Amino acid sequence: MSKIGFSASLRSKNLDSLEDQLFKFKKLGVDSIEIPIYEIDIIVGKKILLSELQKLKSIINKHNFDYTVHGELSVNLMDEEFFNDHKEILKKNIEVSGEVGATHLITHFGYTTINNYEKKSKYDDLIKKQNDCYTELAELAEKNKVTLAIECLFPFEENSHAPLPSEIAFNLNKINHRRIKACLDISHAFINCNYYNSDFIDQIKQIAPLSEHVHMHDSFGIVQKMRTYIQQEAVSYGFGDIHLPLGWGSIPFNKIFSEINLPENVNLNFELLPHHYQYFPESIKIAKELIQKI
Repeated sequence: MSKIGFSASLRSKNLDSLEDQLFKFKKLGVDSIEIPIYEIDIIVGKKILLSELQKLKSIINKHNFDYTVHGELSVNLMDEEFFNDHKEILKKNIEVSGEVGATHLITHFGYTTINNYEKKSKYDDLIKKQNDCYTELAELAEKNKVTLAIECLFPFEENSHAPLPSEIAFNLNKINHRRIKACLDISHAFINCNYYNSDFIDQIKQIAPLSEHVHMHDSFGIVQKMRTYIQQEAVSYGFGDIHLPLGWGSIPFNKIFSEINLPENVNLNFELLPHHYQYFPESIKIAKELIQKI
């Protein structure tokens, strides 16, 4: 059964603020909550801080939601220099997800430099090393009863390469493990497809059947190359991954949901900013309409 959820915001680093958010989400009638553990001190020096983990568990256990976890944004299994560090953090993300009873752990598919991408044998080695790591950690995920939802990205810098959704789908299908699935971030895919001049709908059609988790937010599909002084100015220019309410950007959500095939248990999770709270009810309404198209 499809679910509708929202990402909590813990940018204040204060777990107490989570309780207030959960009460608000309950009033909205949502099904699930994504916990951004990268915003709080759960993992410290590659070790789980049990006191903070227990505090998190005590808060979420009071509220009857399905939970997912978003792991550290910096995890990049195609980063050779810090590969072992990334792998260890991902292990801890899996263990934390198991402890809080999360159904899915959202983690980013790797990215690399244009230079590495253009050297085929080098690039193939990086992809294989990442796939082998996912295969290994799938067993830890099985033990913790959590599924890795591996998220598509876009180039953060001009000299970086982020694989397109079709390539991610190809590799996840190659791994072929029930605990290794995808997270389709629609805005990320839109930006990346525009950047590479690739057919957006065709690309996401290929990753959609694996996407048990979908990140919902709008943008204009433009990689941010120009520096802005504050994030809000990027919104003014329409540059980058700006996490807008649906309908504010140019992503064709009705067309997307009319043409792609998502799993029956898909979780449509809104990644909106706290100051857009007044638009959350409208987002739920839109999500319910989109689900009818699946």
